[in-house]
Parts: sequence; structure tokens; C-alpha cells
Amino acid sequence: MSKVEFIGIGAQKAATTWLHHVLSEHSAVTMGDTKELNFFTANYDRGYIWYESCFADGPAGTIKGECSPTYFFSLDAPQRARDYNKDFKLICILRDPVERAYSNHLHEIRKGHIASSISFEDALARNPAYARQSQYKTNLEHWLACFDRSALLLLFSEDISENPKRAYDQICRHLAIAPDPNPASLSDRHHETVTYRSPAVQHTLRRGGDMMRSLGMRKAVRTVKALPGFKHALSMNKEHLKTKIAPPTSETRQRLTDLFTPDMEFVAQVTGRAELPWQTWRERKGGV
Repeated sequence: MSKVEFIGIGAQKAATTWLHHVLSEHSAVTMGDTKELNFFTANYDRGYIWYESCFADGPAGTIKGECSPTYFFSLDAPQRARDYNKDFKLICILRDPVERAYSNHLHEIRKGHIASSISFEDALARNPAYARQSQYKTNLEHWLACFDRSALLLLFSEDISENPKRAYDQICRHLAIAPDPNPASLSDRHHETVTYRSPAVQHTLRRGGDMMRSLGMRKAVRTVKALPGFKHALSMNKEHLKTKIAPPTSETRQRLTDLFTPDMEFVAQVTGRAELPWQTWRERKGGV
């Protein structure tokens, strides 16, 4: 079996699902059989043979890769990844660090890990991972200690939302593959703020959609979602968590802005960008 050649390392809640889907559709790419293999974190003891068995053997010239956001903030994953393949190509997508932390909170509620009655402030105090995963400087430094800067493609989820085609082309250039025309998932949005009033409906829809995608029926999933009756029923069952869960208070936002300032400055330095597409960056600089 051939080696895995690239990994999406995170960050969590920063368009890694989009990355997985657009690359799963690419004719020159074979993605792992599940979205998050977590090999270099939770499943490392299963060994390289298990890891490589999670990928189908594609035609000659195709490359293998996977996306596991747990890699980004892991202390062990960078060296483990280098030990496996020192020539790995890495893709990392970052998001406004305060918005990412808040989205982390919504995700935990959506998954049923914590009650919706727990405020962001209380959850932040109880779960250090909320902040740790947004501390980009430390996490990136761990990866850059093991891989050359040229191995790392650093993108922003906000830029992907604004121009997904441009981001897709950047990814293909980094992986040295030609972009496929009109990938079906290019403009998809994966909303962490949406949940369903009926857990049974949520489970059924998610399982059915995943099964169809695994069978190569992504376009069929999109067609079904667009059917008027189905679309109406889906809409009636949806709840938007942002209408129920209070955002960070102004005091919390300021505290997190101060905490993440070194991280934002490091990202600006590494990417060579004078401006970052983040509200927290603009607030730090005294903008609107």
C-alpha cells in the first residue's frame, strides 16, 4: 500500500468538513474512508498498516489524504506525522479565534456533550480546549518544528466563504493536482449552528446523507435537499443555536482578544498579511 501524502490538520470548526468534501470529489484524490481518522492522535497504536488500510487503492497518479482537526492542537501528532512521512503536505484552515471558540461551544451543545443552559463563559472556564484550540501560535509552532513552512498551506475559513473557488485552486496547487471543474461541494455550507428539534430526524438525515455520499451520490443528496416538500419539512424541524445560546459578553470578548493577540500577530507574520479577515483582529487594531 502506498503512503498517505497529505493531511488536513485543522483547526476545529474552521471549514475542515468543506475541505474533506471537496477533496473527496476530486478525481485525483483518495480520501480516508471516514472524515476524521484521528490516526496521529487517538488511533496511533493501531499502526501504519491499519492507517493505510483506511484508504482505497486509487488509479495510478492519485494521491491519498485525510482531514483530522484533532491533529492541530495535539502535542504528539506533529512528530508522529513526520515519522510516518517527512514529505507530508499539510493543509490548515484558521478562523477568527474568538468566533472559533464560541463555535466550539455551539458544537458541544449540538452534539449533546453539554446542556444548552450552560453559558459560553461557564463552559470556557470548565473546558480549556476552547481557548487552547484557538491559540494558533503555539499549535503552529509545534507543526513548523517538524515540517518546513513550504509544506504548510495556511488558509482562512472567512476567505473560503467569500471565494471558495479561489481557495480550492490554492489547495490544488499545493497538492500539485489540476482542479476538477465545478466540484459539487464547492459552495456547500456546513452550519455548526443548526440542530434539529427531533433527534430522531437529525440522526436519520445525517446517517442517510453520509451513506449516500459514501456511495458517490453527493449530487443526489443536493437534489433531494432541494425538493420543495423535503426542503420545507427540513426547515420546519431546524433550530438555529445562535438564536438560543448567548454569544460571548463584551468583557469575555475583550479578555479573549487580549489572550489571542500574540496568536493573531504570529499568523499575520507567517502568512505575510498586514490584515487578517477577522473581526477580532479589527477590534484589536481599534477598527469597527
